[in-house]
Amino acid sequence: MLSEKVRHRSLATFRTHLITRAVVLSIVLAAVGHVSLVTLSGRVIQNTRTVEAQAGCTSFVTRTLSSSAISQCEVCNVTMKVQSTCIGDPVNVVLVVIGLANESGARFQRQWTGAAIDAIDLPANPHVRVGVVLLGHDQSIRQELTNKESLVREALRISYHEAVPGARPPCFQCAFELAKRVLDGAPRSERRVIVYVGSIGHHGPDSSWYEDWIRGARRAKAASDLFIIGCGWVLSCKPSSDWWREASPGFYFEGEAPGRFAAALEEQVSRSIPRPLASIEVKEAVPDELQLIEGSASPPTIDLDPIDGKVRWRFTAPITSAITLTYRARPLDSLPLPLTTTFSAGHVVITDTTGAFSVVSIPSTVLTITEPCAPTASSTPPPTDTPATTPTSEPTATTRPSPTATATPIPAPLFLPVALSEAPCTRTQRADVVLVIDASTSMNEPAGDGRTKLVAARDAARLFLDRLRLDAGDQAAVVGFNRDARLLVGLTDDPAELAEALDRLDTASETCLVCGLEAAGAALGSDARRPGNSAVVILLTDGRSNPRPASEAVEESDRLKALGHVIFTIGLGADLDDEALVAIASRPAFAHSASDGAALEAIYRELAVTLPGPADCYWGRRP
Repeated sequence: MLSEKVRHRSLATFRTHLITRAVVLSIVLAAVGHVSLVTLSGRVIQNTRTVEAQAGCTSFVTRTLSSSAISQCEVCNVTMKVQSTCIGDPVNVVLVVIGLANESGARFQRQWTGAAIDAIDLPANPHVRVGVVLLGHDQSIRQELTNKESLVREALRISYHEAVPGARPPCFQCAFELAKRVLDGAPRSERRVIVYVGSIGHHGPDSSWYEDWIRGARRAKAASDLFIIGCGWVLSCKPSSDWWREASPGFYFEGEAPGRFAAALEEQVSRSIPRPLASIEVKEAVPDELQLIEGSASPPTIDLDPIDGKVRWRFTAPITSAITLTYRARPLDSLPLPLTTTFSAGHVVITDTTGAFSVVSIPSTVLTITEPCAPTASSTPPPTDTPATTPTSEPTATTRPSPTATATPIPAPLFLPVALSEAPCTRTQRADVVLVIDASTSMNEPAGDGRTKLVAARDAARLFLDRLRLDAGDQAAVVGFNRDARLLVGLTDDPAELAEALDRLDTASETCLVCGLEAAGAALGSDARRPGNSAVVILLTDGRSNPRPASEAVEESDRLKALGHVIFTIGLGADLDDEALVAIASRPAFAHSASDGAALEAIYRELAVTLPGPADCYWGRRP
């Protein structure tokens, strides 16, 4: 049976509807380059798609339904979030790093390569990609062009060693040829930059090293638009020879501090700044089996297209943040139930200030209408039949009436409501809180809101600490963990110490959950604990436990909970061991998940005001 909306549509209008969808679909197929990711969580269904379109614009689009299944009498609440940006002209950077250095030289090399990556800031610049080439007694491509900062930082974890006398000398020509090969992976129209970090030692013009360097450096300049040299050393790198003159004019840097070197890289990135958005138009197609509830759209829609039934919003510059759209729809009457319908024909048109535009489809979302409305029970009880009376004969003098047996009524269950009043706990309860923060290399990946996960974690932790009453008895400690755990600061009420500890969170590989919990337990077992303060652990991670299994973390959490400590867990991102995080938390409700940095901040803000009070305030002495 066709729905009412389709049944009353004329054949001509229906054909127009099909043609319109076909045109939109052809545009979408030309523009969309990624497959949608579908996530189901309880009764809430959300589809997400990130698309880099032909106009150089990117868009992160989600559609969330309040429930994946409703009855015919229920209403479906729909929420869409659209976050778009138009990136700048692509830039490709190859870092050529010499791995021959003594201990002090290695320290400066790491300082300069780290400054380079910080300046390029890949999470904030999706139009930039970086590759890494290592130059030593042998040469190798450590990383092809990528926008993932975690991969670049991992490639720069170089084991430096001093040049071995008599060993094969470094081949500068070979290294720069590898850099050219990396850049060949990008379109020639995109900007190319080669950065050399190091020196050629004390080798003058008469040495084979110098001659090889000159040939290699000129090869680098021919393969790139800009050749930058950074010689990180306390003393000048110039006296030995004029090798440094091969840098592009004005792009040779030396000295102990890499500030000017980093600023030059940052300028190269900022030169291709993102183009501003001029407008965003969102069209949402309400399925034929549903009817939009009039006036429910927020913000109010511009119009409802009478041909294709699409709800339309339009936004113009300035557009500075994510746009959230909501509306409500209800199933039509007389539908053959159960049935499944799909939100599948919505799209977003993004236009930048140059007039270039991209079309991005909103990912499809499925809704099931399960059953008709439940019948309303009648308020009048049905009539009962009155048994007919049978006349009885009068007793005579010789006849005595027979006694009538009366059945004992069967007791009926009686339910008595009991109201237990639990007044809010008014006694002040201070807390000793340990913030246990994942510092694995994956925390350098984007958090989905322009920051890395680590930066988002620092910002959220600062919000939490700002809401603690450190001046009234609260204390906090900070633990960072990856392959092991470090207590960055023990329990303290000094905000400056806590802020400095958060700044010292450094990433490394692996995610040892049990290590973080053990360090938290040690902090809460120290002499700094204040009698009467509740003991709280807040564990944040973006990955699965390794190299030690999650079972060890669960066992350690059981030990801490037996001591009366309360544990909250927060999972950031999608690659998580949700079962383990729930088991580690003191209660299932204490296990939280955050999709991005903004959601993470909301969780920390909530925790700051919901820390457990004294156990004897509540029924069952629960925390």
